[in-house]
Amino acid sequence: KVTLVQCTPEFLGRVIKEKNYVKDLNYRAFLALLKSSSSSVDDDPGPLLTMVSRLTLLVAMLDKECEEIFTTVCTVPWETVEDVRLREAVKNFLISLMSSQPFYTNKVIERVVGRLSALGGHVTIHKCNLDILKFVCDNMPAHLKFLQHKLAQSFPHKSRSLGEHRAYISNILHFTEMVPSFFNDVIVTIVERLIKVDVDVGYHDQSTGDSLLFSIDRPEEAEGDESSEKLGHLLHDLATYAKKHSSLTEDGTSAWCRALLLSFDCHILRAHIPPNVPLLLFHFFNCHPHLRKVPMDYFWSVFTDVNQPAIIRQSAIMYLTSFTNRALCVTRADFKRTLLAMATWCHGYIDRNDAVKGANHTTFYAATQSLFYLFSYRHKDIFGCGGDTEWRGFVSQIDLHRIVHAKLNPLRHCNTDILRMFNKLTSMYEIVTCAAVVERNSRLLLPTTSSGHHGNSEEYPFRRCVLPEFARLVEPYFRDMECSVEFQSESRQYKVSENFEDWDTPEVGSLPLSPAFLTMSVEDER
Repeated sequence: KVTLVQCTPEFLGRVIKEKNYVKDLNYRAFLALLKSSSSSVDDDPGPLLTMVSRLTLLVAMLDKECEEIFTTVCTVPWETVEDVRLREAVKNFLISLMSSQPFYTNKVIERVVGRLSALGGHVTIHKCNLDILKFVCDNMPAHLKFLQHKLAQSFPHKSRSLGEHRAYISNILHFTEMVPSFFNDVIVTIVERLIKVDVDVGYHDQSTGDSLLFSIDRPEEAEGDESSEKLGHLLHDLATYAKKHSSLTEDGTSAWCRALLLSFDCHILRAHIPPNVPLLLFHFFNCHPHLRKVPMDYFWSVFTDVNQPAIIRQSAIMYLTSFTNRALCVTRADFKRTLLAMATWCHGYIDRNDAVKGANHTTFYAATQSLFYLFSYRHKDIFGCGGDTEWRGFVSQIDLHRIVHAKLNPLRHCNTDILRMFNKLTSMYEIVTCAAVVERNSRLLLPTTSSGHHGNSEEYPFRRCVLPEFARLVEPYFRDMECSVEFQSESRQYKVSENFEDWDTPEVGSLPLSPAFLTMSVEDER
């Protein structure tokens, strides 16, 4: 039997050196004492502190055959132990071990990263663990890819508790403050894992049986299950952290901007339009309105990139349209710039493809529907500002008549609610008449070969958040569709109000939309 008094550095050095020559008796006795000290660390951390401190002096002798010593020390929950001296002793031991025996480096990384979600006491940030990872980044560049892989792999499974998710996210975000080169990878990983939680959030129908409501447009609320509560808190924490740290310096703002767009490009844009996670970007750019053109230009660049898959281009135009409609930070000038860019692209597409039959034009139909949606949602920014000369000059630039009457027949592939509102507004202001095209489409009995339906989503993104905890942050930045606006033109007064007769439009293949139009209507008062 070996006692703590016997475990001097000289004795331990001799035991480790001669373990293969004296039938391992002293070595086994030392391991038994080490395990006993580890198991009683909560009651008396003194013995383990002494042994770890002495082992730190002998790390050069701890070869592969001494891995059991390393494993025993790593079983100690040092990150949650109240004794600061023990946490520092374990940290120094592991750093010294990696320096002397590179064989242990990956094992240390795996153990340390796996403990970042550990809960205990009031400890949230495991500084000792993060110091170890920073040492690896500063001194062992050959192991950075393995560290990056482990940070993603060790993220708590979506079924784990909210506390574990919070602990892990808090620690890896703090790690990016120490090692900024990992920032983009960490944010992308967090967003990816939050999407997996987002798809598990349950919803229940809040509709009132109104026949005007499509199934995809019925109002919904989160069911209040564990997944929705967890996601709401995590999105709230991440959005608050982003707002706080991105406002400290200009570099911090730029870093968050790049990381969020990278996350969009890697995961969100290619996902099944998750309902809540994209609101992180919505909240961030509304908190930094001077950067509002960055996501708009990004979405537009993806949409106009012919090398992108069609479904990605359709997602991009839907995100651009919804962001322009919904975000309070998007000004009237930004809206008109976007609307004109969409119209110009549509005219160019018509020039090249209006006579082409049998081709897949789903990207064009996505663009035209988004154009009609954008025009209708923010029509007040066209007709409610300035006089006749100003808005008529702008409307003549976008030339809606040519788009509506194109041989590609975009109205046949437009959502019914968008088509209804677009028709009423354009007829009221005498811009273009859609009735003849709609009537002709209603007589077409054959189904459309390219329905224009967006196979990657069920509605326009950036809908109102259904998670109460996160909604409190996002809600102030939403723009509602104007439900009442008066405009005087010559002897006529037009008013957009909440009541007008139902206008039956044949339901055809279409892109679905946000339910903002369900309460919107138009009257023409003579």
